Amino acid sequence: MSDAPVSLKPCPRCGQPAELIKAGSRRFWVQCSRYPKQGTCSTLAAQADNKKEAIHNWNTRM
Repeated sequence: MSDAPVSLKPCPRCGQPAELIKAGSRRFWVQCSRYPKQGTCSTLAAQADNKKEAIHNWNTRM
């Protein structure tokens, strides 16, 4: 298994880059980069206890 960083797929709705968000010590999620800045895309992935799981949630959502 590789330890290389996993890249985030672009937003499935608008195609913009995604960003990893950390809140507290064990709360992570990934959201569209347009979500907080422009308020024009509301795509979020499920919350997770670690970065790896949060990235997995984003990259494998439907």
